[in-house]
Parts: sequence; structure tokens; C-alpha cells
Amino acid sequence: MFEYIRLKNFKSFGDVEFNLLDKKGNPKKLILIYGENGIGKSNVASSFFMLSETMRTMDVRDILQSLLAQNHDQINDEEFTQLIKSQYKDIETIIHECKMVGSTDPMYLEFGFKISEKSGKYILETDDSQIIHERLEFTLTKNKGTYFDITPDKSIISPKIFKGKKALQEIKFACEKFWGKHSLLSILMHESDDKADQYIKDQISDNFNSVIKFFSRVSCKIKFGSRQERGFIGLPKELLGSLEKGRIRIDKEAQLDRTAEMLTQFFQLTYRDIKKAYYKKEKKNDRIRYQLMISKYIAGQAREIDFSLESTGTQSLIQQLPFMLVAVKGSVSVIDEFDTGIHDLLVKDLILSLEECINGQLIVTTHNTLLMESGLSKEFIYVINETQNGDKEIQCITHYDPKIHPNTNIRDQYIFGKYSGIPEHAAVDFRALLTTLKDE
Repeated sequence: MFEYIRLKNFKSFGDVEFNLLDKKGNPKKLILIYGENGIGKSNVASSFFMLSETMRTMDVRDILQSLLAQNHDQINDEEFTQLIKSQYKDIETIIHECKMVGSTDPMYLEFGFKISEKSGKYILETDDSQIIHERLEFTLTKNKGTYFDITPDKSIISPKIFKGKKALQEIKFACEKFWGKHSLLSILMHESDDKADQYIKDQISDNFNSVIKFFSRVSCKIKFGSRQERGFIGLPKELLGSLEKGRIRIDKEAQLDRTAEMLTQFFQLTYRDIKKAYYKKEKKNDRIRYQLMISKYIAGQAREIDFSLESTGTQSLIQQLPFMLVAVKGSVSVIDEFDTGIHDLLVKDLILSLEECINGQLIVTTHNTLLMESGLSKEFIYVINETQNGDKEIQCITHYDPKIHPNTNIRDQYIFGKYSGIPEHAAVDFRALLTTLKDE
């Protein structure tokens, strides 16, 4: 799980540290981030998303080769466009999207993490177009050490990453060829996933393999503006990548049926009028194209409805469900604007239910202040503020009041400005706005 993150010149953050440890020094399993609109909540979530993106840049070549190898009738234009938008991203594009506008200093990301009670640290630093520093610290065999520390002028890669010398030499060669435009972690993850090169995967040490698994299973669902939304999900084998529609191999049909059964259970617990979920299937060759359907009571009668016709809030909830399940399964999941389109009371029930079940770590941004008076631990609640000099800070509310009384109404305190992170009162003269538009 993540212990902290530090960001410099990342989007709207000049220099900020986000501490995720509880009083005992353990990573918190649930983090709720509040703040006024535009303060940077989505930017915090985006830092995890960027981490995931930088670890997949080496996969682009394989994706393109796979697409070019497919027949036209096996993938339609919509699927092709979606795949390219979601995964065709080089490091320069990622940097352009994330580096603070107008900043001439390097962008710096540092992630502190804990795996099996052992702490580590990963650093990634870039200029305007490529990676200029990358460092990973974690347990080598028994003691903590540096797995690699790379800049344009030096390249230190510990032999402890591998069980043999040949694999180390191959990775050093790949690093000389690709590093800068790709991170070493991306290179290593790509090589360990390459089914054509089982040798590299078999040679990775157990401790380093646990690091790769941890980072590869981080899931992020992020909003960019009002329309764009992107996500990476580190899927356990029992979860589908998309619950609404998609294609799977025909030998995975039983998994599809189990997913429909799971969705039926979920809907029956969260919606009074939805009685059943199932998939409409179209089988072709060795693939099944599936589309989520629901049986719903409308005007006193059960009617079959294409799920794409459901409300924005219901669709948003189902898109977020896999990310919730990933956190329950034991990995890290980051969800931006968790409450979008979902009723406040349902959001409250979902978060309380998740809090009891999380085996990993769930980080969400939200505007739902009802959660503050739901009985959740005060240590779960964070607020982003702007300081007097224009910098940002991300603090747990216990930072402002270490001895919050159990009977204190946190929501009222927040609304009255005790923890900051709220918008200023706005009185807008809309008639004056219309007057401005008049053509004299």
C-alpha cells in the first residue's frame, strides 16, 4: 500500500507531500479527499494515474503489432479508437499532460509504499520531454537497498533484481537502448510480461517480483475535465475489464455468467426496481460479444432494458464497481469523484460497506460531506488547501485538531471553515451577466 507521495511541479502542485500513514505508522486503508472545485483533488488522483501510464509505455509496440495482425472484421472502428486513446501514450505526451504549465524546473514524483510490512520508495523525475532520473529502493534480500538509480550520466542496476547474470546483462542492454523514453520499471514489467521471453520472468527475484505485482495492480479511474475519463485497472482473474459491454474468449463464458450473477446481487442491494442483470451474447468464431441488460420494474411491469439506457449515475456506479472490488481484493484503487451522479445516501452506504471489507487501499476524491458524519475514522478524511503563498497542502483533518471529540460534528466544522478547503460564498448577479451580453 502507499505510505506517502511527494509531487513537485506536477500539474497545480509546486511542492506537496501527501502522508497516508496512521498513528501507528501503517498505510491507511481508506482515504477521502475533500476540497473546493479546482483546488487539485483530481490532480492528486492523476499522480497515481501517471505512475500507471509510465509503466505501460513499452507495451505500445505490442499493441500496434497485435492490432495490425488482426483481420478487419475482428475489431471495429469504435474498439480501435478506444484502444488507441486509452493506451497509445509515449512518455513525452504523458509529461506534457502532467508537468506544471510554465515550469522550467524538473517534474518530480516520489511514491513511498509498503509491501508485506517492508517499506520502499520509487522516484521518477523528468524534464520537458523525457525521464532524467529514476530510483527504486526496497528490500534486496534481507535488508533495504537500491534496486536501481539511473540518470543520463550514470546507471546503477543491482544484480539482486535477478537470479542470474545473463538476465542482468539483457536488461542493462535494454536500458541503454530505451531508458529516458521509457522508465526502467516499464522495461522490466514489459520483459516480465513477455510470454515469448519466459527466461527473464523466471530470473526475476522474489522481492522484486512483489514490487512489479504491486505497481501493476494499482487501479485508477480519473476524470479530465467534464467529458474525458480514463482508467487503468489491475485486474484479478475473476474480474472483467468492462462490465457493460465488450468481447471475451468463448471459453470464458462461465466467467461472464458469474459476473451477471454478481451484478444481480449488487443491483438488488442498491436499487429497488432492478430485479436481474444478464448479458446478451453474440458468438462469433472463438469470441463472445456481450452487452449488459437488466430486468427492471417500470409502471408495475418487469421490462428488459439495455443498460446503456440507464441513468448517468447508475452507469457511473457500474463503471466504478470493478475499482471497488480491486480494493476489497487487496490492491490499491484510486477513484476520482466517486460520488458523480450517485445519491448522497447511497454513496454513504457504499463507503461504509467498503470500509468493512477493504483488504487493500482505496483513495477517493469526493464532495459528499455526509461521509464526515457517518462514523468513519477521522483519520480517513483529508482536505486540500491553498496556503498564503499560493502553494497547496494536503492534510488529514487531525492535523488541524489532533484531539477531535467523538461527538464533534465534523461536517459542520468543515462547512464553517475550520479545516478550510471550502469555496468562498458567491453572490452572482445573473441579470448583470445578461446586461454584459447586450449589444448596445
